[in-house]
Amino acid sequence: MFLLGSIAFATAQSEGVEVSDAVCSPALETLWTEASHVCIGKPVGYLCNGGSAPQAEPAGPVSNSLASAGALVEVGVIESITTQPLTLDTGGLAWLRVGDPTFTGLMVGEVNLRNVTPPDFPAWQSMVVETGPDALACGTAPGNAFVVQTPIDPETSLLRTSNLVINGTSLVLNGTVLVQTREAQTVFVNLGGVSSVLARGQEQALLTGEQISVPYAPGDFSVPAGPPSIATPLDVAGLTNLPVGLLDRPLQLPQPGYVMTQGQVNMRTEPNAQSGLIWQVPAGEVMSVLGRNPAGDWLHVQLRNGLTGWMFAELLRQNTGVIQTSYEATPLPPQRYGTLGTNARVVAPAGLNVREAPDVQFGTIVTLPLDSEVTLLARSPYSPWVKVQTGDVVGWAALIALETSAVISSLPIDYDVPPPPEPTRIPGSFGNAFPDPRNNN
Repeated sequence: MFLLGSIAFATAQSEGVEVSDAVCSPALETLWTEASHVCIGKPVGYLCNGGSAPQAEPAGPVSNSLASAGALVEVGVIESITTQPLTLDTGGLAWLRVGDPTFTGLMVGEVNLRNVTPPDFPAWQSMVVETGPDALACGTAPGNAFVVQTPIDPETSLLRTSNLVINGTSLVLNGTVLVQTREAQTVFVNLGGVSSVLARGQEQALLTGEQISVPYAPGDFSVPAGPPSIATPLDVAGLTNLPVGLLDRPLQLPQPGYVMTQGQVNMRTEPNAQSGLIWQVPAGEVMSVLGRNPAGDWLHVQLRNGLTGWMFAELLRQNTGVIQTSYEATPLPPQRYGTLGTNARVVAPAGLNVREAPDVQFGTIVTLPLDSEVTLLARSPYSPWVKVQTGDVVGWAALIALETSAVISSLPIDYDVPPPPEPTRIPGSFGNAFPDPRNNN
């Protein structure tokens, strides 16, 4: 699957020539896309191999069954797994989806995981993680990393919290944390949510945009050699080219550090005071920074609930590093790779009514039968509807009638739609008495 540029890579290696990004980038994009199609949306309780054949223990049937891309094996029967480095000959990529505690671990590149959970506890509650050295074949490849993430509870719409032990360090995971090993330390980088790290009896809070390192004896990542460091703004170099569209919950990578409101601050749709007001954020709210405008006087921030918008920088208490990401127009959040980010299928048994605008009170353009496929174009500004295309027909469909792997919040919002219809007023509900049918006056 990842052999599109293997000949060019082998030639370059033998001649001592650096592999160009023009060769690497298409091969990496192919790996991300094909792995997404075979592993995104797969069930909890299984490991899904998305790339080259990993090495797994126990050897034999368990290891052999993971040889092909898209292979699924129950997590409880796997003792250890090692994914291959990212080169033009190999592409290590796997998803470890555990149900108790609930989390997904994405293995990118050369990563070794070993289950060290005691027998009376659920598998993979405690593990040893080692990531390979970042000897990258090209500039567009990400570093080797293990990214753990908790899902959103559908009943509360809040992030779930899971308690893990990684390399003998307790991690209270609420969101998304990247784990890398470097010589004699394990680095925990918070990409989203609020987590904490406990080692040698000392606990440190880990906010979005921060990282913490824990020391170890050389060659032994099973037991910490000391307490965790204080949290510092993350090093963006370790996140370069990370394929966030592969996460079960894709996210926009944070910038180093965080900001906090000192009083009530307006969050706006664009970096200017005339743009739309999203919310008045109260004092004391801690937020991650996604980027800044070119002038640097406005920051693009994200709340813990996922809401994003722009705030005037001078009104915020800033505990950040260098904010490198700059843009004037608000970027869309990351989407799935390939057609997973645009395709949807009709799952309503009675079919799907494609309408003129995003509400059932607007006219029907066409009715599509069960299992029809549509292309997602945009989302509604006021209802759970999406703009779709089928053939030459473009209209609006209720999201509940569709099945898709796309990230709906990453679709652009189409504001050029009619306003939602006003609800029909019930007679007598607006201060008037019902007319007496016996009265002819």
